[in-house]
Amino acid sequence: MVVSGLSDGNWWVDDPIDEPSEDLFGRGPFVARAVALLDQIGSRPSSTVVGLVGPWGSGKTSTIRMIVAGLNSDRWGVTWINPWALSGPDSVVTELLGAIRAAVPEKTSAGARVRDQLSRYGVLATPALSMVPVIGSAATAVANEALQRLGDQGTTLEEQADRVRYALYALARPTLVIIDDVDRLQPEQLLAVFRAVRVLGRLPHVHYVLAYDQETILDVLSTTPIADKHGARAVAFLEKIVTLRLEQPPVRSEHAESMFNTGCADALGRASASLSEDAQRRMVEEREALLLRVLTEPRSVARLLTQVDIYLPLVGAAEVDIVDFIILTFLRITYPRLYQAIAMHRSALVDTTDLRAEFDEVALTRLDVPAPHTRRVADALQRLFPRLATDLVRSTVTQHRRRGQRRISDPDYTERYFALTPITGEISDGTLARAIRELAEGRPGAASKNLTLALRPDLPDAHAYARAARTLRRAASLSAELPGREAAAVIPYVFEQFDHLRIPAAGGFGPDEEATLWLAALLQRADGEPLPATVPGDPGLLPYLLNAIRMAAAEPADTTIARLAGQPPGSAWLADVIRATYEAAWARVQEHTRLGDTAPIEPVSLYISRLEAAFGDADVDRRITTAVDGGLPIADLAARLVDIEVAFTSAGPHTRIGEFDATAFLRRVGRHRISAARAHLDRAAAGTRLDALDRADVSWANRRWFAASALIEALNAGTAEPGRLLPSLSEEQRHPFINYRPSLMNDGGEPLDLTLQVAVLLPAGDEIPVHVHGGWGPPAGTREEILIAAMRDAPISGWLRARHSDWGVAAESWAISDANGRHYTIAQSGARAATPGTLGLRQALPVRVGAQLITGHTGQSPNQQSLLLTVGIGFHLAELDEQHRPAEARARVVPLPAAFTLHGLFELTEALVRCAQTTNALWTQLDDKSPPPETALLHLSLTTAEELAAVVDLTTYPRRGTAVRNQYSKVYQYRSGSGDIAAAVLRDWLSEAGYRHHEQAILDIWDPAP
Repeated sequence: MVVSGLSDGNWWVDDPIDEPSEDLFGRGPFVARAVALLDQIGSRPSSTVVGLVGPWGSGKTSTIRMIVAGLNSDRWGVTWINPWALSGPDSVVTELLGAIRAAVPEKTSAGARVRDQLSRYGVLATPALSMVPVIGSAATAVANEALQRLGDQGTTLEEQADRVRYALYALARPTLVIIDDVDRLQPEQLLAVFRAVRVLGRLPHVHYVLAYDQETILDVLSTTPIADKHGARAVAFLEKIVTLRLEQPPVRSEHAESMFNTGCADALGRASASLSEDAQRRMVEEREALLLRVLTEPRSVARLLTQVDIYLPLVGAAEVDIVDFIILTFLRITYPRLYQAIAMHRSALVDTTDLRAEFDEVALTRLDVPAPHTRRVADALQRLFPRLATDLVRSTVTQHRRRGQRRISDPDYTERYFALTPITGEISDGTLARAIRELAEGRPGAASKNLTLALRPDLPDAHAYARAARTLRRAASLSAELPGREAAAVIPYVFEQFDHLRIPAAGGFGPDEEATLWLAALLQRADGEPLPATVPGDPGLLPYLLNAIRMAAAEPADTTIARLAGQPPGSAWLADVIRATYEAAWARVQEHTRLGDTAPIEPVSLYISRLEAAFGDADVDRRITTAVDGGLPIADLAARLVDIEVAFTSAGPHTRIGEFDATAFLRRVGRHRISAARAHLDRAAAGTRLDALDRADVSWANRRWFAASALIEALNAGTAEPGRLLPSLSEEQRHPFINYRPSLMNDGGEPLDLTLQVAVLLPAGDEIPVHVHGGWGPPAGTREEILIAAMRDAPISGWLRARHSDWGVAAESWAISDANGRHYTIAQSGARAATPGTLGLRQALPVRVGAQLITGHTGQSPNQQSLLLTVGIGFHLAELDEQHRPAEARARVVPLPAAFTLHGLFELTEALVRCAQTTNALWTQLDDKSPPPETALLHLSLTTAEELAAVVDLTTYPRRGTAVRNQYSKVYQYRSGSGDIAAAVLRDWLSEAGYRHHEQAILDIWDPAP
C-alpha cells in the first residue's frame, strides 16, 4: 500500500507504490533477491508457482510492483489478474489465458502464433476446468481422459495444449502472471484458480506469483472438501500448489514507529493541535504499549491516522485530550463491539459505577478482542477510565486530578469523544478561553457575549442547565493560571451570573454551585484590585462567597482561613477578602435575626457553621452570648439554627423542618440567659402543641415557634432532673509552688489588671528542677528554637490569635527575652492593638504573654531529669472599651467595660491548662530517648490588680461578704481533661470569692470529654 502520501495527508488512498525509491520499509534487499530468483526461474521453461506470503495490509502489492520494476521488461512479459473481477469458476480460465495472451508480444510472428493458439486453447479449456482434479495420483489420468473427450472439429484439448506449448517453446520468452489478493476469493473461486494454475495453466515459460495471507487461505481451504476442517490437510494442499514460498519481510518496529510518528505529526499539524510534555510522554507510552503492538502493518496504521485526520478537526484539537482521542479512535476502528460497549456505558465509566467486570479480560474476549490483545487493551482502558483500575481509592484520586484536563474520564468532556462533531449549543474551550481573556483585560467582546448567552439557560431545559454547569466547570479550569490582577478582574462577572443560575438542573446540582467552583479558582489566583465593598454584605452573594473561600483555601481549609483572617489588613488579598466576608457573615446573622419573621429565606445556619469551622465553637459562642446580652432575640436566633431537610417522596422532593438541638443551644448561650428570657420564649411558643407542628411550613415564624417550644422543654427537663455535676478534683497539699513567682512578662512598670498563669512540672514532685552543671537536652541555641516553635503552636497562642476578630488585636511573634544556657529560657509575646494612632503603652500592647522553660534534675535523684514549663498571660483591661478597642481614658468602673464574661474566662483558663500538652511535647523534643513522665503537677494562679469582679463580669451572681481578695491558686495532679480542670478551678475560685449560684452557668459552659 502507499505510504508516500504522508506529506499530502492522503491516508485514505490505498494505492501500492511502483518504484523502490518510494519504499519506506527497507525492503530493497528482499526485492533484489526476489528479482534474481525470478531471473533464475525464467531461464528455464518449467512453470513455477511462487507464493508471496504476508498479512493483510503488509504491502504485498507494493513489494510485487517493486519486483516487477526490477525485472528486465525487454525479456519478461508481465501480466496481472484481478481476483475481484472473477465472477465465478468458469471465468478463471478465460482470465488466466487472456492474461497470458496479453503478455505475449504482438508484432513478432512467434508471438502472433502463441496468441492465436492461446485463443483456441481457451475455447476448449474453459468447460474442461470443472472436470480437472487439483491434485492426487489420478489427476493426470483423469485430466488426459477429459481432454481426449472434449474436442472441437476433431481437435482435442490436449492436442491444442501441445500446440500452445510448442508455440511458447518457440517464443522462449518468460511470462510472469501475478494474481494478487488470492485470499479474498470465495472457496469455489479459490479452488478454480488453483486448478487453472496447477493443470491448464502449467505451460512452458509461464510462471506465477500468488500473493496471499496464509492464515486466511488456510481458513478458506478448511471449509472445502479438500481439507474438510483439517488444518494439516489444508497446509499440505497449499504446498502442492505453491512450489516456491517467499515470506514478505515484516515491517520493523523502527519503520512502523517512523510511519506513525510522521503521519501523526502531519495529522495533528493539519488539525492545529499541540501536545504538552505530559501528552508527549503519554503518546510514547501508548504507542509502545498498545498501538504499534497491534497495528503492525502499514494499512492498519494508515487506517488509524485517516480517522484521526478526518475527525480531530471536526471535534476540535483544543476541545479534547489528543492522546485519549487517538486511543479511543483506535478502539473504534479495531474492536467495533468493544467500542459499542464503551459508548453505551460512557456515563457510568466516569461516575462512581463499578464496571470493572464489564471490561476485564474475560469480558473483552466476549467483545471480540483477540486473546493476545486482551491484556494490552484492558490496561489501555484503565488508563482511559481510571475507575476500571483495581485500586478504587487510587483510581478515584487519579480521576479527580484529571478534572479540567479535557480527558475522556472528565464528565464535562466525555461526550465530545463520542459525538465526532461539535456539540450543538456548547461553547468551545477556545471561545471560552477568549471570553476569559476579554473579561480579564476589561474589554468584553464577542466571546464574552457568547459566554453570557451560554450561561442563560432556558428554565424548562434541563440539558441547557447541564451544559451551563459544564461550561462553568471548564471556565474554572481555564482560569487556574490567570495572573492575580486578571483573576480579580473576572470575579465581578462571576458574581453577576448567580442570579441567573439558581434553578437546579434536572438530576443534579444547579449551575450556581458550579459558578462557585469558578469563583473559588479565581479567588486562589486573585490579587490587586479589592472586591467591591458591597459584595461581602450582599445576602444574595454571601453564601456563594463563603463556600468559594473554603474551596480556595489550602487544606486544612478551616485552619488556613483562621490563619489568614488573623493577618494584619493589607498583608494578603485573600486574607482581606476572608476577613471582610466572615465579618459580614456574622453581621448578617445578627441583622437577619433582628428582622424576625419578615426575614427572607437565607442559609443563616451556613454562616454560623462557617464561622465555627474557621474560628472554633468557642469564638462563635462568645459572639453569640455577647449579642444576646446586647438584646439579640433568643427565640429568633434559635430559629436560625433549626435544621431544614429535603424529603424525597413519590410526589417529588420538598423541604420540611428537621431537628433542633435545644440542649446544645442551652449550653452555647448559657442556661441562665435562656432562663432569663423565659417570658419571651413562652410568648413565642404560645398556641399549638409541639406534637402538632406542621413540619412542611418552613417559615421563620414556624421555625421560631418550634425552637422556642424545644427550649422550654429543655429548661423544664433541667429543672426537674438533677442533671450533671461539676467535676470535683482533689488538691495537692505538698508542692513546690508556694513561693514560686517567676517574672514572665515585661509589663513596662505598668501593673497588669489581670494575670493568669499555669506551671506544669514533669515529673510531679516537691521541688522545681535543680540546676546541675551542664544540664540536659540540646545546646542552648537549639533549645531556644524548640521553645519558640512550641509556644507558637501552644493553645494559648491559638487563643490569642482568635482574638483578632473580636478584640482587634494582632498577635506578635514569640521572641527569647532571657536565657541561662541549658537551665532556663524565657520567651515573650503579646498582642498589639491594630488601631492606628497615638496610643499609650498599655493601650498599644494590652495583652502580654510569657513562657519560662526550666530543666534540671529532681532533688531526690541527680539522675532523674525534671522539666518545668510556666506560661502566663496578662491584660491591661482598664485601657480597653467594651469592644476591646483602645479607650480614650482609663476606666474606673466595676466591672470594667472590657471585663471577661464567665464563658470567656473559662475558655482562657482551659487554653492555659492545655499547655500541659505543650510541656509533654517539649520533653519529647529535648530528650528523644525517653518518653515524658506519666505524672505531672499543674499549678494554676489568678492575680488581679483590684478585685475579681473588676475583670470578670459577675453581676448576675449573688455574693456573700465584702472582703477583697486579688490572688487565687490551685495545684492538681494532671490527670483530668483540660475542661474538667477549668470548670473545677473556676467553681472553686468564685466560691472562695463569696459568689453563689454560678455552678449552673459553669455547667452549661463545661463540655466533659466523652
